[in-house]
Amino acid sequence: MIGAIFDLDGTLYTGHITLGIAEHHRRHRVKRLRFCAYMAVHLPLWFMSSVGLVSPTASRELWARNLAWTVGGWTTEEAQVAFAWMCEHYVIPRLRPSMTTRMREHRSAGHRVFIVSGTFSPLLDEIGRHLGVADTVGTPLVVREGRLTGACQLPVCQGQGKVSRLERYLGSDGRIQWSESYAYADSLTDLPLLERVGHPVAVYPDRELAALAQANGWEVIS
Repeated sequence: MIGAIFDLDGTLYTGHITLGIAEHHRRHRVKRLRFCAYMAVHLPLWFMSSVGLVSPTASRELWARNLAWTVGGWTTEEAQVAFAWMCEHYVIPRLRPSMTTRMREHRSAGHRVFIVSGTFSPLLDEIGRHLGVADTVGTPLVVREGRLTGACQLPVCQGQGKVSRLERYLGSDGRIQWSESYAYADSLTDLPLLERVGHPVAVYPDRELAALAQANGWEVIS
């Protein structure tokens, strides 16, 4: 089986799911204090990462791991309604046409399409339904007595976690021919996934990934 594996934020669409959550909470006037607390803690991480005091990989993993704070307390039903809104009103309008075209091309070639992202699994499932992608691998949320606890299940689907979670998802019955497969991503933090396949593609890459892609002769979409 040949796989075509797509990252979400910055790759399939132009936004970032953190901003989608912020937009939802602002418009619906819910959990704004939780979101502000999350940003107050994590914006310094972004700054330290930008000046080289914290690795981008560690920074992104903490952002993704703790993003569950912003949806904690919802019932699973309430969360599903919110995630459907984020998908329809934030993600779908920002899709990159070039990437949805690539998805169609891979399907036409008989390849199995995956979306693999640090985004919450139920939100990623919703996005997958809109795009006709059944295989989505994200970061599961912890649910207790029907409510989101504000925590996620580790490992976060970031960096090497993307490869390990995808392999776990596939199990022993659906192994990918990695050397013949494709991966699309925008950030150097996705390097473990890009290096796992025979056809890595840098999509609107950050500076570090762009330099690496050029040095290795990888395809670049920008």
